[in-house]
Amino acid sequence: MTMSADDADNKILDKLTYNVRGLIFKIQNDLGTKFQEKHYLKALCSILDKESVQYKIEVPFSIKYNDTVLGNFRADMVIENKILLELKTTDRITNDHIKQTIRYLEALNLPIAYVVNFRIRPLQIKRIINSKASALSAAPSASA
Repeated sequence: MTMSADDADNKILDKLTYNVRGLIFKIQNDLGTKFQEKHYLKALCSILDKESVQYKIEVPFSIKYNDTVLGNFRADMVIENKILLELKTTDRITNDHIKQTIRYLEALNLPIAYVVNFRIRPLQIKRIINSKASALSAAPSASA
């Protein structure tokens, strides 16, 4: 039985998301809940470097309407041009955090995002799927 390209793409994405989630849990287990977002981001970068996983931080992009820039934004992290991570250190993940992440996810045309709140134990993590994107989207352009 042969595997379709979509099935292969989904297996790659599934493995990557599984590994990333494991690293996120490891960071909270190791560091606890008292640091700022930038510290968790730096710890995640350190682990991703050791694992030879490609990532970008503070990824700039614009949202446009009729060739007019509505706003310029920065996503916390994009991993392997497939996974958007928005890191938080707050009492809880709110609907505003979810809505913001959905806007970023769609603008960057990535298949999946996680909103991660390191302040809460156990780790609070929300998965968001972009049904409009293919499993292995191309790298986003600076403007969406």
